[in-house]
Amino acid sequence: MRKFWPTSIFLGIVIGGTAFTAGWTQSAKGKGGTPFDPKLPIFGTRLEVLPEGPGKEIADRACLSCHSTDILRQQRLSEAQWTASVNKMVGWGAEVPEEEKAKLVKYLALHFGPSNDHFQPVATRPIGR
Repeated sequence: MRKFWPTSIFLGIVIGGTAFTAGWTQSAKGKGGTPFDPKLPIFGTRLEVLPEGPGKEIADRACLSCHSTDILRQQRLSEAQWTASVNKMVGWGAEVPEEEKAKLVKYLALHFGPSNDHFQPVATRPIGR
């Protein structure tokens, strides 16, 4: 009998956790969740394009395959910081050939450097709603 004690505890935790989660989800649905304007765009909607200029095509291809334009547009990084960021992203799998890195960094630093004060965040719907 003593042998089944850990299994019983484990099953109790799993069943109890499942019941708690189901109850919590239902209570959130019953209350309607957080109110929001259904006219808001869904998360991930591309609302802005990157500014034109030399290097835009590289940024479109290399950066926007994983990030929204808002991620870039909200930055205020120096050229040295953009160089470090691009190198980090290349290390994580961004496809930026060595001969295109300098052009990309110049583009990013020009449009999203320390003097960038144009970004206005866009409110979106809650995920899944």
